[in-house]
Amino acid sequence: MNRWKRTLLAVSLLALMLATACGTGTDAGNGQTNEGQPQTAEPAPTDAAGASADAPAAEDGPLTKFDPPITVRSAINDNGKDFLSPGDTLESNVWLKGYENELGIKVQYDWIVERANAGNKMNATLASGDLPDIFAVNHSQYKQLLDAGKIADLTEAYEKYGSDLLKEFYNAGGDGLKPVKQDGKLYGLTDYSGTIDAAGMMYIRTDWMKKLNLQAPKTMEDVIAIAKAFTEGDPDGNGQKDTFGLQLNKDLDSGWTIKMNGFANMFHAHPGIWIKDESGKLVYGSVQPEMKQVLAALQELYKAGVIDQEFGTKDVAKASETIMSGKSGMFFGPLASPFAINAMMADANIDWAAYPIPSADDQPAKVNSQILNATVFVVRSDFKHPEALVKMMNFAVEKLYGASAETEAETYLGPSGQGFHVAPVKILKPNKNLGIYQNVSAALAAQDPSSLNREEKSYYDFIQKYRSGERAQWVYERIFGPESSIAVVEHYVDNGLLMLNEFSAPPTATMATKKATLDKLELETFTKIIYGESSVDEFDKFVENWNKLGGQQITEEVNQASNS
Repeated sequence: MNRWKRTLLAVSLLALMLATACGTGTDAGNGQTNEGQPQTAEPAPTDAAGASADAPAAEDGPLTKFDPPITVRSAINDNGKDFLSPGDTLESNVWLKGYENELGIKVQYDWIVERANAGNKMNATLASGDLPDIFAVNHSQYKQLLDAGKIADLTEAYEKYGSDLLKEFYNAGGDGLKPVKQDGKLYGLTDYSGTIDAAGMMYIRTDWMKKLNLQAPKTMEDVIAIAKAFTEGDPDGNGQKDTFGLQLNKDLDSGWTIKMNGFANMFHAHPGIWIKDESGKLVYGSVQPEMKQVLAALQELYKAGVIDQEFGTKDVAKASETIMSGKSGMFFGPLASPFAINAMMADANIDWAAYPIPSADDQPAKVNSQILNATVFVVRSDFKHPEALVKMMNFAVEKLYGASAETEAETYLGPSGQGFHVAPVKILKPNKNLGIYQNVSAALAAQDPSSLNREEKSYYDFIQKYRSGERAQWVYERIFGPESSIAVVEHYVDNGLLMLNEFSAPPTATMATKKATLDKLELETFTKIIYGESSVDEFDKFVENWNKLGGQQITEEVNQASNS
């Protein structure tokens, strides 16, 4: 099971997931925490202290080798340890050897810690002032470094050395570097994975639908009817009224799945993201009038017992447990959500399916989406070779997707097919999961996997195992198979149904000081309204207070940042 969960990292999410989709960036991709053992090897001298500092910058191109070689200090979490090739270690592996042999870059780690501890370790590193040369941070840490003038301007290095393929990736579906641009300058590279993996959808227990003779939902009224039937129709057949139609979690839109925003999208509301109003101005979705309708509907459903009556005490993990205990039959979440419930699929009588979010009226519902990049790769401000980061990123895309990929991708992906986790800096092909789904589905239809790459072939094999009776592989059928979550994403893309978060830059000045307070106010107000402890009209007071307590200033700053 642990290996199946780790494979989720290849689904983009996640960072997805995790956070990803959630926008917290707490993993910082590489580089986080307080605990964990520092590496025993002393870092070799770099440009700030010794011989390699005198190496001239390469002039020839994106992958030109440094001569003489340079040494780069970095820091990572241990996420890649489960994807190493035989004989490799995090300190000595195919990626580090590739940098040294082909780029003239010797990477040495100041520290390697467990992923769970990496955020704290990086915070301690930032506080110490002893920064690595090239390292990964989350967006809050990036903003801290930017404001302190501790990271290098990469504008010239990226323009001069960024490969065509790397630039193509960052421009796929949006501007993957927008969050790290300030006043026309570039201060980092990101792990941009596209704009579609966080899109929400409905997940419904299809075995309950069949038992109650219900059809797939096509309208908001259908969704409500199914949720009520799951509550009142005894879908588990135990003769007791102990099931719920809809599962939420206590943080509503925080956490990687079981979210409220998919329900809100039916009403053309977009909580948690910045959208354009009719004048073209950016406004915060949670304080728009449509949210009042959403809260009124949720309050009514809660009062009728359709929503888990204890959702306010359950985080995503506890809400998942409620679903897997057989008590809830519907929730909203992104494409990777089947991983949250895969453990219950050992029972062959249970099944779930993903469905597009329908509309409350005759206008198509658009679903929340956002630029996904939880990790920012930065260069210390006094490091003399900022182009080294760009070249290392060029190297990653070239080995996995460029002309070299045909003969070398398997070497760098390793037996797991996911060796990219070992690289200290990386970007995968943005929105790649849609292409994987299309290729795997075509191969399944033709019963011919010969054209699949290693990652695609692994999902094809998992699906074939599921179809042969291995229930534990259900998750891959429901993510990459013909009737899957990514099939729903394809429907959104084909029909222009994604509502992109229009603000993905670093936090504004007022966000940094007041957003946490405003988020708490939002969560408390929405929860009380859903519970029926407050009138729906309390929403109007919330909007007024939100603006007074900093929301109006944040809105002005967001628009200024967007315009600049």
